[in-house]
Amino acid sequence: MRLFAQDLTTDTLQHIAARGLSEAGGPKPLLLRVLVDLFVRRPSHSEDEIQHFAEIAHTILPSATRAEIDHAAMRLCTHPAAPGELLDLLATSANEGAVLLFEKCRRLSTAVLQNAAASAPLAAARAIAMRDDLDPATIDLLAARPEREIWVALVENEYAPLGADILSVMVARAQSDAQLAQSLCRRLPHRTKVLGLFLHAARTDRLLMIAAARSRMGQSDTQATALDENVAAKLETAVRTSAKAFAECLAQSLHLSEEIADSITKDQGGEALIIALRAFGLDADAIASLSRDDLSEGQMAWRRALSVTVSQPLAQMILQAITSAALTTYAEQKLQISLSA
Repeated sequence: MRLFAQDLTTDTLQHIAARGLSEAGGPKPLLLRVLVDLFVRRPSHSEDEIQHFAEIAHTILPSATRAEIDHAAMRLCTHPAAPGELLDLLATSANEGAVLLFEKCRRLSTAVLQNAAASAPLAAARAIAMRDDLDPATIDLLAARPEREIWVALVENEYAPLGADILSVMVARAQSDAQLAQSLCRRLPHRTKVLGLFLHAARTDRLLMIAAARSRMGQSDTQATALDENVAAKLETAVRTSAKAFAECLAQSLHLSEEIADSITKDQGGEALIIALRAFGLDADAIASLSRDDLSEGQMAWRRALSVTVSQPLAQMILQAITSAALTTYAEQKLQISLSA
């Protein structure tokens, strides 16, 4: 019963093996823990040694304590010679150890991973969502679960290959989930269309999105597009006429749909309107002059401060996202999500 050639603990291991395989062995406290600790002392083993270890472990596993099982899972998680079938069994038997296996172990079978992705407790499923080797089928199973923690973990895992269908659903969910929205913006800096969420977010969430976008501007080659110098005068005339005239002018000037332009002008938070006006390059004074007459001094000061904070390239980047084709789904839904702050 030699598992480890030239190992000083061979006699001890043989004794443990004999106890584990003997029906008359009686209580076997810490048997699995000692067996695993001996196995992991060496980084490699022969096929016979691995098979022998697996046979003993399977025999004593039913009588092992929960703590022993967790210990075995944690010690074997990254061991290159750990038997695959034993790892699968530990993943379905352990508690904290199973979570570690689901997140880190490369040798778990696809069947065990996918079964856990579909029906395991939240902690285990979230651990799977954080793996760096996820396949589309496993991602689909995780995305079908209702827990938002799993969705956030998938979005924050930049190694997870999220398909267009899942991204579309995530964007829709992010309309009412600030953390998910921010994670989407961080995950996809090269896909500015995700910032279309900005139009649907509450005030605090918008500011966080602006901050996230601004932090990427230093890495972006985005340049402000030259726009009609007469836009400010046209908007000033329109705003003195009526809210409808102002929205129509905004839509025409920025090539927006009238529906989106109307939503921007009626938005009580004001950030969307400031983004639109900053896209033209209007300064804080010009933006203040175009603000509604019913605003308080505090609201006016707030809008002035935000207009100074947001650069023209950043405003155009966000506006392009708002008006991109990615927003057609929202348009079809008639912008049912409330735009109020």
